[in-house]
Formats: sequence, structure tokens, C-alpha cells
Amino acid sequence: LEVADTDAARIQGLSERDGLAPNTGMLFVFDTDGNWRMVMRQMRFPIDIAWLDANKKIVHIKHTATPAEYPEEYKADSPTRYVIEVPSGTFKRLHVQAGDSISF
Repeated sequence: LEVADTDAARIQGLSERDGLAPNTGMLFVFDTDGNWRMVMRQMRFPIDIAWLDANKKIVHIKHTATPAEYPEEYKADSPTRYVIEVPSGTFKRLHVQAGDSISF
């Protein structure tokens, strides 16, 4: 996973890319827990999005967020510290679900 841990990197995210290779993605790291919202601004391909708490446990997943859904905002129902974006279908293919923990 590419790490986005600055304001500039988090704002840019995966915008303006044509896609992601399989088994790659982006990890958004925030300094504090918050209700971090993700949008499909200038996105060109669908993605899965997972929100993780400070203990790296997945608390929410949005499957197949698409560019056509912009400007819809996605967020978890509880505060989170990390967000992971991967190519659409990745979490289902790997059987990843809310409640799972991730190591990084």
C-alpha cells in the first residue's frame, strides 16, 4: 500500500490515476481519530474503501465506490484512524469484512 500521511497526499489520494494494479492500494493515515470522509473526486475507476479504528480493526467497508457517485461522501459510523482504498472487488476476493484486523 502507498501511504498518504500528509494533508497534500490525503487530498490527492488516488485522484487522476487510470487504475491500480492488483494487490495494491493506498493507506490513508490520520494523526487523530475522526469521521474521515472519502469522495470520488477526479477518480477514473471504482474502488473498495475500508475504515479502520486506532487498533487497525475494520469498522466499515464501502464496496465498489464509483466515479459516477461523486460528490457523494463515504464515511464510517464511528471515528476511525486509517482508511484503505483498493481496486474494486479486492475485499470480496480476499474475504475481508468488518471486524477483521489488519497488520501494517
